[in-house]
Amino acid sequence: MEKKECCIGIDVSKNTLDIAIFDGGMDWNKHIQVPNNPKGYASIVAWLGKNGISKKGIRLCLEYTGLYAHSFRLWIEEQQITYYMVNPMKMHRYEIPTNIKGLGRIKTDQMDAFRIAIYCYQNYRLLEPSKLPSESYFKIKRLLAERKQYVRQSTLYQQQLHDISAYDTESSRHRKEEMRVQMHYHIKQTDEEIDNVLKEDTALLNNYSLLTSIIGIGRVNALTTIVLTENFTAITDPRKYACYIAVAPFRRESGTSVRGKAKVSKMGFKQAKADLSIAVVTTIQHDPDIRAYWLRKKAEGKQTGIVMNAIKFKLILRMFAVIKRQAPFVKMDAYK
Repeated sequence: MEKKECCIGIDVSKNTLDIAIFDGGMDWNKHIQVPNNPKGYASIVAWLGKNGISKKGIRLCLEYTGLYAHSFRLWIEEQQITYYMVNPMKMHRYEIPTNIKGLGRIKTDQMDAFRIAIYCYQNYRLLEPSKLPSESYFKIKRLLAERKQYVRQSTLYQQQLHDISAYDTESSRHRKEEMRVQMHYHIKQTDEEIDNVLKEDTALLNNYSLLTSIIGIGRVNALTTIVLTENFTAITDPRKYACYIAVAPFRRESGTSVRGKAKVSKMGFKQAKADLSIAVVTTIQHDPDIRAYWLRKKAEGKQTGIVMNAIKFKLILRMFAVIKRQAPFVKMDAYK
C-alpha cells in the first residue's frame, strides 16, 4: 500500500512544542505535545514512528519564533531532517480551505499546529528548506538588540535632561548626565564588537557593505535587515520583507484563492519600520531623485505617511537588489 504524503506542523512556545500530522485526510487525533527540550525532541521521532513516519520521510514546518525555536532547530539539523520555516504573519492570515472538514473537532490549543501542517502540506513544494545561519549571525543579532536597548535608554536620559526643572537637585541632574554618557560609551563598545564579529564572517560583512552603499541605509537599518532576513536566506523577496515589517499591503490568503482588500499589517516589526523612517529622511536630503519624488507627490496632495511608505518600499527594493546582484548600489531609472 502506497504511503500518503504527510507534513508535520509544529507550534513552538517557550516551554512546549505542539505537533500535528496532516496527510490530506480528516484524522484530527494525530497530535502530541512535548517539552521544548532535548528529552521532548527525542520523543518526537518515536511518536512519528508509531504513526508510520520514518525520520527520513519527515517533512517539518514551523514558524519563526526567535530563540524559542533555536534549540529545536539545532536538533533538527543534527538529525538531518528537512524542515521549512514560515512567516508568522503569513500563518496569521492563512485561511484553511473550506473543503477540509471536521476542523471543529480540533481542540483550540492544537489548532495552530494543524494549521501549520495543512499549510505545509499544500505549499511545501514552493518553500525552500531552512538552515540555521552562522554563529556570527546570532552574535550580531544579540549585539544589535543590546545596542538598541542602550539607544532607548540614552534617549530617555536625554529627554529627562531636556525637561529639567527647578525642583531637580544638582545630584539628580549629575546622575542623569552620567547615565547618558555611560549609554553612549556602551553604544560605542557594542559597535566595536559588531565590527569585529562582521570581520569574522565574510558573508555577513559582504552583505553589510553592500547594504550600506545605498544612500540612506546606515548601520542600524543594514544590520536589522540582515537579522530579520537571516542574512537574506530566510526572506529573499523584497515584497515579502515589506509585508513582514508592515511597509507593503498584503491580501488575506486561503489555500486555493486570494481574496479581500489589500491592507498594511499592524503586526509588522514596528522598530524596523521606524528605523526605515529615519532612512527616508536621510535619503530625501541626499538623493536628488528621491527628493524630487517626495516633492512631486506632496505637490499632488498625497499624505505624508503614504509617500514615506512608498519611499521605504523603494529602499527595500534597493537593498534586495544589491544583494541579488552582489554589487554596490548604483542609481538606475528603475528605482525612480
